[in-house]
Amino acid sequence: MKAVRRKYSIGRERSCDIPLADDSVSGHHAELEFLEDGKWLLTDCRSTNGTFLLGNGGTPRRLSQSLVSPLDRVRFGGVTLGMRELLEALRLKAGIPGPAPEEAPRVQGRRLIRCPCGGIKTAEAPCQECGQ
Repeated sequence: MKAVRRKYSIGRERSCDIPLADDSVSGHHAELEFLEDGKWLLTDCRSTNGTFLLGNGGTPRRLSQSLVSPLDRVRFGGVTLGMRELLEALRLKAGIPGPAPEEAPRVQGRRLIRCPCGGIKTAEAPCQECGQ
């Protein structure tokens, strides 16, 4: 049985798992890590132009490291991608586990959403970061 890779590189270099051909993207811009519990961790790799999580209404929030869901949109330098599309590209390219693009992310059967503060929470529960 083939071991599943855990980290995937995003950047301008052709050797990256997700290459982005744009001058605003650093050579090795960010990494996306598949965690044991099925969550995804996005880490900026000291990129020149930053990695941003786009909140409700498209408001960017610079991140150094953050959990992300397929519902999120992320900007790498000047390139904006939906996490759903990025995860689907990795799923097809590398055979990684994960939901098909039409499925909503879930934890213990509960649907996950992004809180206005930027935290990820279940739709039924208050946010652990801000209490909303």
